[in-house]
Amino acid sequence: MDGKGDAFIIDRELDVRDMQVQETVERIKRALSGVRPDGYMLVYISDYSAIEDIAQAVLEKQAIVESVLKKNENDWILMVKNAVPVAQAG
Repeated sequence: MDGKGDAFIIDRELDVRDMQVQETVERIKRALSGVRPDGYMLVYISDYSAIEDIAQAVLEKQAIVESVLKKNENDWILMVKNAVPVAQAG
């Protein structure tokens, strides 16, 4: 990587720290509607064990958790990409 094309356009940021997993998942799914195709949303969470549930939920909306970054000892940042569906080869 040369660093020239490594920019991310963040369409939305969502802080769901200290929320229950189900509420977190629902808020993230609703927030994805405001993210353009191939755009990113940063999600701030405090429950590391919720990442798997979040990843499954965003996949239902054709999005992916592209990166998980540790912000500090208690918080993580998820980079969620609103993925463009790829046509399957015939």
